[in-house]
Amino acid sequence: MRIEHRLSCPLSAIIVITVAAVSPVTADDSSTSTLGLAPPDGAVVLFDGSNFDAWKPFSWQWINPKDDQREIQWKIIDDEAMQIAFEFKGKHRKQFLCSRLKFGDYRLHLEFQLPDDGGKGNSGLFFGPLYELQILDSAGVESLGVGDCGAIYQIRVPDVNAAFGPGDWQTIDLEYQAAKIGANGFMTEKDAARVTVRLNGELIHDNVRLSIRRNKYAAFPEEPTSPIVLQEHGSPLKFRNIWVLERTNIEAR
Repeated sequence: MRIEHRLSCPLSAIIVITVAAVSPVTADDSSTSTLGLAPPDGAVVLFDGSNFDAWKPFSWQWINPKDDQREIQWKIIDDEAMQIAFEFKGKHRKQFLCSRLKFGDYRLHLEFQLPDDGGKGNSGLFFGPLYELQILDSAGVESLGVGDCGAIYQIRVPDVNAAFGPGDWQTIDLEYQAAKIGANGFMTEKDAARVTVRLNGELIHDNVRLSIRRNKYAAFPEEPTSPIVLQEHGSPLKFRNIWVLERTNIEAR
C-alpha cells in the first residue's frame, strides 16, 4: 500500500511525501535500542536518505519568506544521512529545516550522530509549538542541566543520562500529545501538551505535562498541529531515518 500527501509549492510543482507501508524492523529482544527502526504502516517518512521533499528552509532571519526549496542548504551524505552545509551560494548563513506537514498527536522516530571534531555537537529537535529537545555531547555528565542532551531545553532535565558520545548513532523516540484548546481559545493546565521521550531506548521523560513555557520560544502559541523542526547551531551533525506516525486513537487522560 502506498499513500501520498500532495502539497502545492511556490515553484508550481507538486511535492509528494511518501507514507510508508512496510512492516517495522524491531530491535533485538535483548536490547531496547531502536536504531534502524523502519517506519510502520501509515507513517509519514520525513527523511529516508533520498531527498528533502518533506522539508522547507526555516530561519529567524527571514531569508526565505516564500519557502523556496531551492534555498535548502542541507546536503545528503554517506549512510543516507543529512548534514547542514554552512555556506550557500558562497555566503555563510544559518538555516533550520522545518517539515512541510504539520502533525497533531504523533510518535516520532529520529536518529542523529554527533561529530567527532572536539566540539559539543550542539543542535536541537523542535516539536509542538517549538519545544526543543536538546542535542549535545553530554556523555558521562553526572549532574544534568536543562541544556544537556535529552533535556526539554530550559524547561526540564532528563530523568537519566542516556546520551552516547560523538561518532555513535543515537535514537530519539518521542510521543507527543498536543494541547487541547477550548472554544474560547484558552487552555486549562490539565489540557496542556504532554510528551514522552526515549533516548537510545531509555525513558528520559515520562508523560510530562508541558504547562510551563519558559523557554526562549514561549511566545509561540499552543496549536492543535505543528511541524517538526531541526536546528542548525554551528555543528555538522548528521540526521537520518526520520518518520512520524500520527495517533488517531488517543487514550483518555
